[in-house]
Amino acid sequence: MNSRNFNTEIKRCEELIASKSFKKADEAISDAIQINRDSPYAWYLKAKVCLGLFEYKKALMASKRAVDLNPKRQYVEFKENIENFMNLDGDDLKTDYPNKIDSIVLFTANKNIRLLSKRKLNPIVYNRILDDIQADIAKNTVNEEEIYLKVKRLAESFIDLEFLADSNNDSSRIVAGAYGFKRAVIDSSLSKTLQIAAMIHELSHHLIFEIFKNTIMYVFQSQETDTIQAFAWYGLTKNVYWLLMNEYCAHTVECHYMKLKNYESFNNILKINGNLDKDKVKKAVELGNCLAMDIIYMLDKFFTPELVYEIKMQFLSDHVILLKKGCEFESEVELGSEEKFSMINSVLKETLINIKINFSYGELNQFKKIFADCRG
Repeated sequence: MNSRNFNTEIKRCEELIASKSFKKADEAISDAIQINRDSPYAWYLKAKVCLGLFEYKKALMASKRAVDLNPKRQYVEFKENIENFMNLDGDDLKTDYPNKIDSIVLFTANKNIRLLSKRKLNPIVYNRILDDIQADIAKNTVNEEEIYLKVKRLAESFIDLEFLADSNNDSSRIVAGAYGFKRAVIDSSLSKTLQIAAMIHELSHHLIFEIFKNTIMYVFQSQETDTIQAFAWYGLTKNVYWLLMNEYCAHTVECHYMKLKNYESFNNILKINGNLDKDKVKKAVELGNCLAMDIIYMLDKFFTPELVYEIKMQFLSDHVILLKKGCEFESEVELGSEEKFSMINSVLKETLINIKINFSYGELNQFKKIFADCRG
């Protein structure tokens, strides 16, 4: 076996897949497999190429071959995703949804509560949601700007930023921003390091919102509307446990890139709300941690190791000294796909039922008007 030629063809295939040149990628991977038919990674790439060429049966056969040669988690999950993909209905694969639900009365109809029980996320659809958001993140090319401006530009590509100086500034404080309705306010009186942390934190809140919004669009096969955005926002903010999930997720993403312990606003919510059910808090944190890993997966397209190093240098330049503000519920649990999707579905279903039971149409309509104003 000529390992040099094999490695060359593998690398060429990877580059062609990245550029979505699947026909040429198929030629490269076919050459690689001729050189070494016992490489599980080559068969894994073959499966990826076949998916790009819409040859689903061939993709499944190639993925099975990869698993037979090496049953590592990456290959097994990829094979299972292809199997799930082939079992989807045609409507599951559409992104140009036929409906446009913008009536709160229609949206909260009983049939839609039942629909939430029947139509759930699956790995293919969920990964498509993440990849579409990641593609928008990847549009932010890195230039020679300082790290503060790089992060600011990334955040502004998703949300409106407003920088206001807080006259009650406390240099030991970590809570430095606030997010709502696609807008974030950042405390400009703090160091650039803390402003970077705040922008990452508030952007993470927005990306959670995007995941839930797109999930709702998928479930109801509806295009984006003000009603759907209002419902997503209501679900993430009105129930204290889902609010904790939201906050824990944003903190975890922030801590990942800033390399600090900061769960201050999460702890504040716990303190304000008194005696909460610890089991429910724990489950909310587990979902928050799982969603944080998904957001980190998306943001890694922008935050390369070089950019994370620049953040560290900014940290040192600003001489930032912060008290560690950890969390007693801190979790590293990685939920399985089915459990994660069931929990997301529970958030949506519980929210829809609560709106009907508590007659919260006025508040939902208020959110709807705010999102309409955001559109201008």
